[in-house]
Amino acid sequence: MPGKEPDDLVFTVPSGSMLRLPNWRRAVFLSARNRACISPRFRIHDLRHTAASLMIQARYPPKMLQEILGHASITTTLDLYGHLYPGDMDRYADRLDSAADEAGKSKMRPDETWPSSGDEVSGL
Repeated sequence: MPGKEPDDLVFTVPSGSMLRLPNWRRAVFLSARNRACISPRFRIHDLRHTAASLMIQARYPPKMLQEILGHASITTTLDLYGHLYPGDMDRYADRLDSAADEAGKSKMRPDETWPSSGDEVSGL
């Protein structure tokens, strides 16, 4: 940011002090929402959900979305936004099936090497 030091605040009130959410909500968000004729039911938090949805549409991986949103657990992220990844989930399931098929081709199957009932098996 031109003219800013590394530790300077980026978003400030006109006096240069920290911009706090209640002040921003009253001074900026509510008036902008009214000018745009958006329903009073639209909240600041709805902007967060919209941003997350747009990141998913832009194919951000779930783990990256978790970090950006600051969720402590990937479970929280997927609980809230997992339904927006349905095509990807199918694709990853298909990949897993393919990997399992490839692994099965490279290893002997138990029915091909399984000892008869009289043979001793160590480690089982």
